[in-house]
Amino acid sequence: MDKVMEYTAQHTTEFDSKLECIEHYQKHPQMMPFVGADYGKHGPRVLVIGESHYLQPKSTIHLNPDVWYASSVADLDNAALDDTRREYWATHTRACLTKKGPTWKKKSFTIFRNLEAALIEAGYPIADNALRYVAFMNGFQRPAVSRLSIKDTPLDREHSVKTVQSVIAVLAPEHVIFVSRKAYKALGKKLSIDSHATPHPASPWWNRASKRGTGKAQFVALMQQVLAGEYM
Repeated sequence: MDKVMEYTAQHTTEFDSKLECIEHYQKHPQMMPFVGADYGKHGPRVLVIGESHYLQPKSTIHLNPDVWYASSVADLDNAALDDTRREYWATHTRACLTKKGPTWKKKSFTIFRNLEAALIEAGYPIADNALRYVAFMNGFQRPAVSRLSIKDTPLDREHSVKTVQSVIAVLAPEHVIFVSRKAYKALGKKLSIDSHATPHPASPWWNRASKRGTGKAQFVALMQQVLAGEYM
């Protein structure tokens, strides 16, 4: 954990004692949400929900839902991969969202670059990492295959709804915004709080015009409403 602990200033561990009690995080604590250090300190508390982590094609532990949900972080640590603990870090939510420089360099982190830019455009202050003002987690608790959307099953939806709902109970967000229509369609209506959805920030629809506007424009408009107290 030493690599991550060097960069904890962008997120808070205030809620960890309760998050650690959630069943899925007892097996996979590296997947606990990124709760920004200034969550709820600049405007309402907002939980942003993405789609899923993903693992490289050579990984197999996540291909079978039954195998994945029976696994634990120890199984990732022992995976026979070229890079030590690659699966662990690929599913480490806080490590993924922590900026260790001017931006996220990896192409796979386009989602976080685009979200940060949109938050600033919506009116959040420029900071070392504008995601520090919100909380973030993925909707699906099983990783997808690299470059592909997850093919979710009833078991995925069962575990995902349970985990997301438990996180909502702990973080008590005032607003929930899915940045994945796929995750929203599978989970959104099953939660105890109303939510909205936009296209995925790493998808073509983030910058592609539609009747609703680009995905970015939709997200910016929602966050502007949040900051203005007009979000419904």
